[in-house]
Amino acid sequence: MSTTAPVAGTSPRVSVVMTCYNEGPFIGAAVRSVTDQTRADLVDKIVIADDGSAPETIAVLRELEAADRRVEVLYGTGGNGISRQRNLAIARTSTPFVAILDGDDLWTPDKIETELPLIEADPQVGLVYSDFYLFADGDLSSAHLAKALDITGAADLAKAYFQVDPPIVPSTTILRRAVLDEVGGFDPSVKVFEDTDLFNRLARVCRFAFTPKPLLYKRVRRSSITGSNRDLMAQHAFVAFRAAAADPRLMPLVPARLAERASKLANSRFLTGDYEEAVALARLALRLDPLSLRSWLSRVATAPVMRPIVGRMASVAGRRKALGVQDPAGGGSGR
Repeated sequence: MSTTAPVAGTSPRVSVVMTCYNEGPFIGAAVRSVTDQTRADLVDKIVIADDGSAPETIAVLRELEAADRRVEVLYGTGGNGISRQRNLAIARTSTPFVAILDGDDLWTPDKIETELPLIEADPQVGLVYSDFYLFADGDLSSAHLAKALDITGAADLAKAYFQVDPPIVPSTTILRRAVLDEVGGFDPSVKVFEDTDLFNRLARVCRFAFTPKPLLYKRVRRSSITGSNRDLMAQHAFVAFRAAAADPRLMPLVPARLAERASKLANSRFLTGDYEEAVALARLALRLDPLSLRSWLSRVATAPVMRPIVGRMASVAGRRKALGVQDPAGGGSGR
């Protein structure tokens, strides 16, 4: 593991916050993707908030602490959830910028070198994000590009993010501490899509920056798909109505936003063979937004006549890649 010394004339300006729950097989590589950065000298601390992992993962975390003085592990007893854990980790840092990295994701070596200048250059920018790669768990060679939409030029960023949700993957972001403090950090009352909730709030108080360069390898694990379809739609609705309650201009946009989420979930469930739920979700999308082309395409794509066609594709992973399904949870971190 690299212990890169600071370059003359520079000082650490970014801290990395990570969460962990039984991610022992992955978190070592995640930390190394930070310490091996081309500008690792700009990293002050790597704070890992553990939420009551099993002994095997705890042993890995202790090894990481011993290997690099910048690594600090907060050993929790469990049950906090990702929002509280991220807030605890952020509270242990003092740099003007904070980067998020999930314990099973990997940064490209130039992540900090590419993004930090973008957020430092403009005091109105509170968040920078990027494109990313998706790869099947255990097979980095399967990585394929997942493009995010650039909404940074929108005149009304809060409305643009609510409507489009690029997606912004937390592990691609660097955040300005001042605006993170201004909006109160992650909200522990949001159990799923806590990142979407945060970004909705940030979009009301700052600008975003974007680089089309993919700076993250995001691991796709079945265990990272949270809850049932109905649970996920309920969580999507919870986050959407929270945003609209804070900004009433968004209320008329809620049905279209939820229809888009239902369509994504329908397509994902169809590709993994859950046909009954796929059809139900596609129908829900049409009820929410009957004028949406996406909703109609989802309804057609999940029709029974399409099952033999999808069945002839080589594998679930191949189907997902071929049809561009990025996140089974339909947005956000999917954790």
